[in-house]
Amino acid sequence: MKTSMENQYKAVSALWALLGILFLIGALAMFVMRDNMPQVPRADIAYIGFLLLGAVFLIVAVSVYYMAKDKNAVIQENDERGRMISGKAGSLAFVVQTVLVSSALFLLCFMGFATVPVMIALMFLIVVSIFVYLVSVFYYNQKM
Repeated sequence: MKTSMENQYKAVSALWALLGILFLIGALAMFVMRDNMPQVPRADIAYIGFLLLGAVFLIVAVSVYYMAKDKNAVIQENDERGRMISGKAGSLAFVVQTVLVSSALFLLCFMGFATVPVMIALMFLIVVSIFVYLVSVFYYNQKM
């Protein structure tokens, strides 16, 4: 079981690293083409958002990779496995959705597309996502 969990952590780490590298490649491409992108309102700083997001994703990849080596986390995860299985799908969906929406919000700010209505709508979407997640966690904890 331990090797299986380590492999899962390493696979997730590789996925985060791949996303980080893709964002860094995007940052490089936007830096090179910053003078030839009239469709992007803030092409002069758009690459900074991609660069920061790529760096954050790589930091997450490294931390997830080292979580695979943490024996206490593996033991705790095995002990609480029954409770975690019930909420795992919802938690994973929530994390993925929140990361994607937050990343989009961050990139829209740096690219200059984020007007006040867009920012308010995306922030409201994040708040609704968090609310739905908390309600579902509370509901399933009451059922267990």
